[in-house]
Amino acid sequence: MAERVAAWSPVAEERGVRLTASEGPALTVALGAGHLEQILDNLIANAVEAVSEGGSVTLAHEAAGASARVLVRDDGPGMSAAARAVAFRRFGNPEARGTGLGLAIVHRLVTANGGTARLEDTPGGGLTVVLDLPLRAPGRTAPRGGRERPGGSG
Repeated sequence: MAERVAAWSPVAEERGVRLTASEGPALTVALGAGHLEQILDNLIANAVEAVSEGGSVTLAHEAAGASARVLVRDDGPGMSAAARAVAFRRFGNPEARGTGLGLAIVHRLVTANGGTARLEDTPGGGLTVVLDLPLRAPGRTAPRGGRERPGGSG
């Protein structure tokens, strides 16, 4: 997560948005090669685009049973309940500013790897994306065609 925040920080700073990753336990998730990066890149891009100058985007993670829970919170305008209901469908969100593919890609990658994704209101305003990603079982090898990816802060 820290690598993706470092990569996106110049874009966020240019837009006047504070982008941070909170500390948490070192966790290793079982995802295909490059999937964690693509998931986080799509979520960060969406959040930085949605937040106004002076706003913030925060990434956090924690252990949640057999999963790593990853949270991407912003204090932007949020989404209506109707938009959240269709946001993971390709071109489904009428409120999307971009192509309408980012969240669909995230959902596809998360679910293809055995995880779940949902959208919630951020307390105080904004949107929180909640991902539950499978943790790598001790002694288990990486998924076929992929590699284990650290889901922690580094």
